[in-house]
Amino acid sequence: MKFRRVAGALLATAGLIGTAGVSAVTATAEQPKPQASPSGARSEAAAQATANDADAQFVRMMIPHHFQALVMSRMAPSRGEDPELLALADRIDVEQDLEISMMQNWQGWHDLEVTDAEAAYQQVLQDPDLLEQMGMATPAELDQLSASTGTDFDILYLELMIEHHEGAMDMLVDVIINGNDTTLEGWATDMLTTQYTQIQQMEAMLDEKTS
Repeated sequence: MKFRRVAGALLATAGLIGTAGVSAVTATAEQPKPQASPSGARSEAAAQATANDADAQFVRMMIPHHFQALVMSRMAPSRGEDPELLALADRIDVEQDLEISMMQNWQGWHDLEVTDAEAAYQQVLQDPDLLEQMGMATPAELDQLSASTGTDFDILYLELMIEHHEGAMDMLVDVIINGNDTTLEGWATDMLTTQYTQIQQMEAMLDEKTS
């Protein structure tokens, strides 16, 4: 297992883990919809002005990153074996699908181009260096995951998703430190807490399967 990204994230976010406030779902419910009236858009102008390039770049790249988590997790029901893993994969699917919609809404609120999750993901897949940087599975690894079943699938899914989450944590730490949008900071803090907890859970599951 690889701990380099987790260790860096924990050092940078000491005090954040376990202290997130409102959940991402609640945060979404409290936000205005992107189809705001002109007067509503003007009333949000001050909030929109707080976003910076780090915020916009984070959302643009996290959307395709999340999309790969959906791709991998949606393989689990027909290939996985462990009920705990299947429940985790379903939870990741639901959470990250919702978060993609949240981030696309955020782009709409800020008059940014809304990222097409699948199209952006296909572009990222063509860049091996970017995949490595973001902790994402390569096309070959995805083919291997798709071809596996039972315990073999469970182990490979855990290995790939741990690294995937670690890559996300690097991105989340970066936007918390360098971003400027308070709504996005709250979401990122919630995502960081959730993914850190899931890494711990997946590492424990993987230890049981490989010991």
